[in-house]
Amino acid sequence: MASNTQILARALGRLGRKYQHHIYAVGTALILVLQAMPAHAFGLFDPAQIALTCMFGGTSSGTANAAISALPAVINATITVILFIYFVASGVKVVNALGDGQEITQIVQQPIGIFFVTLVLFIAQNILFANVTAACT
Repeated sequence: MASNTQILARALGRLGRKYQHHIYAVGTALILVLQAMPAHAFGLFDPAQIALTCMFGGTSSGTANAAISALPAVINATITVILFIYFVASGVKVVNALGDGQEITQIVQQPIGIFFVTLVLFIAQNILFANVTAACT
């Protein structure tokens, strides 16, 4: 007999599986649209993006190649989208495993590891590039 938690997890797992691609599409679209608006731009690695923009001469020299100037923003958005999709897929996988009554210890190890590595990288780049501004100073 399934517990109430398993029944809820099974229902959420079915919904997650059914709408997983819709969640990917909406999340990716939101990330990309907000990334294109400088006032609302966000990403896990914005300080690193600003530093790379300065390194590639995006704001300090007007003669920079447009493709090279856009590369830091593309890298930042790509990393953010990939991590978003990974964590949604991992969440759906964990919920489905819970709904099936499986042991999830092995299933959650990798997403938790990726989360902590991302957290360490996020903190490190915020420390390294804390004083870098869009004016490349």
